[in-house]
Amino acid sequence: MYSSRSGFVKEFCPVLALAVLTPMTAFAGGLSNGDQSASTSGVSNAGSVANPENASTIFFNPAGMSRLSGTNLSVGAIVFEIDAVGRDSQTSATRANGDPVVGDGGGDHVETFAVPNAYLTHEVNDWLDVGLGVYVPYGLGFDYGDAFAGRFIGDEIELVSYGVSPSFSVNSGEGLSLGGSINVRYADAEQRNPVDFSGIEAQFSLPGGTLSDGQATLVGDDVALEFTVGALWQATPDTSLGLSARSGTEFNLKGTGTITNFPTLSASGLAQTTVTERIEVPITIPQSLSVGLAHQWNDALKLLAGATWAKWSDASALTVVSREKTPVAFPAEQPSEEQVQSWKDTWQWRVGAVWQVAPTWSLKAGYLFDESPVTIKTRSPLTPFDDYHQVSLGAQVRDLAGDWTVDMFVARVFYEGDISIDYRATDPVQGQTTFRSEYDVVPWTAGLQFSRQL
Repeated sequence: MYSSRSGFVKEFCPVLALAVLTPMTAFAGGLSNGDQSASTSGVSNAGSVANPENASTIFFNPAGMSRLSGTNLSVGAIVFEIDAVGRDSQTSATRANGDPVVGDGGGDHVETFAVPNAYLTHEVNDWLDVGLGVYVPYGLGFDYGDAFAGRFIGDEIELVSYGVSPSFSVNSGEGLSLGGSINVRYADAEQRNPVDFSGIEAQFSLPGGTLSDGQATLVGDDVALEFTVGALWQATPDTSLGLSARSGTEFNLKGTGTITNFPTLSASGLAQTTVTERIEVPITIPQSLSVGLAHQWNDALKLLAGATWAKWSDASALTVVSREKTPVAFPAEQPSEEQVQSWKDTWQWRVGAVWQVAPTWSLKAGYLFDESPVTIKTRSPLTPFDDYHQVSLGAQVRDLAGDWTVDMFVARVFYEGDISIDYRATDPVQGQTTFRSEYDVVPWTAGLQFSRQL
């Protein structure tokens, strides 16, 4: 047992506040949703900043509104089906005191979900267009289940962001257009997972089993602004070049955090109780730059290409902190830089083609390669991402049920083998917390888009 009760009290409380939620981190890498219109997803978003087909150009490059005549409406939805299964035979984990965690790989932990979008543009005069877009730019959710071996690192989480973008575009009348958007973002997050107190037992020589595991529930939301600027140039009668830049933004999610079975000291000794505090956690959405090209090869074939750079190194995982003057259950400040798991900047490369089969319908195809901001060193159950390839197929039918144009697509993501996770705690207070597993991930997406000139 710890030899001095006064020394125990002095050291126990601050160490506990630093330890219990260090693995519960905010994250943004890999959860950005680039599929905002079935018309562009059919070509894997290749050339999306240089090829405005309908009002959804608001999201990709607001300068593209200058290519649309009159008033235009585009609405749609995209379905995500992600089969993600952790292999039980390859899964192992340890508590902070080094004892093994009994559990499985988490099963198929991602549910099927649909993401809607809606865009409206209006040509004010020969040189000015305005528009409004509503969409879901970021989101992620999974539930590993109570028997998951990595439940002390991440168990159940849901994060979704909604975006509204009032936009404008001006054109020179000589092939050059400029545009911009004010992107109002709302983010809402909720996370639940067990809390391991075995490291506290080991550090203060308490008998194993003295402290029961806790359960943490974190909720928070915030509103932030992001800005988009874009340019579109008709370089030749057959070739368009586009550029779009996003400023990125920072959410500071504020809400409450509750921990059950939280250890406390009183005159009668050590006890466990429920503690609730006001909390906050910063989430950085990175700056990005996209370039694209659209070239009409002949009357029947259009070729598309593009690339996007994102500064994910600014979006490192950060820990939940308390907003109370005297924190009890949550850390009062972020950990040192040495304990923060930094991500890396990424590139995404895309190519696609549109084949005009007949005057009223066409076929589409696309390919993209996307780098992951996390690596094997920074990957965890909260960020199970890796580099991937995607192949998409689409079709467009015009003049359907009047003046409507309908786009449809299906896409499949391919990883280069299973996604490996070898997580080791970076904070000494977390002790010997580890998690290893192999994930078999098979994502599919499909969607519809309905567009017309009003």
